[in-house]
Amino acid sequence: MFENVRPEDLEAGRRALGGGGVGAPLKFTVDRGEGCVLYDTSGRGFIDCTSQAWSLAVGYSHPKVIAAVQEILPRYTHIRTSFETPPKLLLAKRMAELAPGNLKKVSFVITGSEANEGAIKLALRNSEKSSTVVSLFDGYHGRTLGMINTGYPHPNNRFTAWGGPVVRVPQAYCYRCPIRLEYPSCKLACVDLAREIITRGAAEPPAALIMEPVQGNGGMVEFPREYFGAMRKLCDDLGMLLIFDEIQTGFGRVGEWFAADLYQTTPDILVFGKSVAGGFPLFGNLYRPDLKGFEPGDHSFTFAHFPVAMAAALATIQVIEDENLLENSRKIGRFFTETLQEMQSHYELIGDIRGPALMLGVELVKNRKTREPARHEADRFITEGLKRGVIFGESKYLGMGNIVKVKPPLTINESQAQQVMEVFRDVLETISSSRE
Repeated sequence: MFENVRPEDLEAGRRALGGGGVGAPLKFTVDRGEGCVLYDTSGRGFIDCTSQAWSLAVGYSHPKVIAAVQEILPRYTHIRTSFETPPKLLLAKRMAELAPGNLKKVSFVITGSEANEGAIKLALRNSEKSSTVVSLFDGYHGRTLGMINTGYPHPNNRFTAWGGPVVRVPQAYCYRCPIRLEYPSCKLACVDLAREIITRGAAEPPAALIMEPVQGNGGMVEFPREYFGAMRKLCDDLGMLLIFDEIQTGFGRVGEWFAADLYQTTPDILVFGKSVAGGFPLFGNLYRPDLKGFEPGDHSFTFAHFPVAMAAALATIQVIEDENLLENSRKIGRFFTETLQEMQSHYELIGDIRGPALMLGVELVKNRKTREPARHEADRFITEGLKRGVIFGESKYLGMGNIVKVKPPLTINESQAQQVMEVFRDVLETISSSRE
């Protein structure tokens, strides 16, 4: 079906596509992916430091993932949620075993926004009166009508009326402190301010606070470790459930199964997805067994029980264990961080380097003293990296951000990592020279 496709048919397809996607389309047509490398139709390879929206923990089409899918496909491609299947039950068991703390209940859906909505539904089921949710400045939790208001302000957001009541509070973005203080002398004043905003500014005591343990789309913001304990205490004091949106951080991206493990803070509800199923769509919630669960019909979707993705997820978890990918994530992440820190001493363009393991963001600035965001330079960085055979990520979308992301599959090897850093340095040199 896909051999010898006519260029005019592809062009007709381009004309037929509607808008609404994120970012500008990259100027090549994908042919295939292998490991950490994406190939275009001309045969040129690119080391993918986006893992396709951070979704390919074990790389493109890992043989064990494909084998698991091939085993299940002759049996069924789709089973409705009312039925049990071995992939569904075995994955539920595995997730409960991997989950941080006592998050022993699991539910599945097919997209991240649905999973975050599920977390909010659970919070509302466990709150007798409140419908209010608290989120952080620059957070991101999806683009459905139910979740778009919880994230950083979207340009031209026409959909606010369909979202629930949300109170946003400042986060511990220490490089650009929202309240103009310096860490650690601030003593996490942002948490104190959040408490005051919630208690004095919310129309009702909120049901939950939702946060990414490491903010992804909003700027690759890593928080101080003590921030997590402080936020846990804030939620406990104010009677709010704590929700961790680990759609990006889960399954080895931060060098542990979950960021909750890394930061030793267990939420009441954890949202997972992206990397769990080796490139197949699967998301969901882990939550405390003492919480009220979903009632019949609360959170049921036609393809929420997708056995193909569930089989892929079981294989993906096995690959992460068998290939010691948590350690590889930490090891390659250390190499990247140390190399970037060395570059920072030579290039004014690098303002800040942050993120654990293979969830790295490099904030570009025009001037280190003023910290003026280098948005144009970040956009150019992606283009120049692509020319040199590396796909870097960029924060936010449509030129809003100034952070370059380095988040390859956890399977990346030392040789590929070295090549990525050589390209990073070359692009820095090119952009820095043009600014002189």
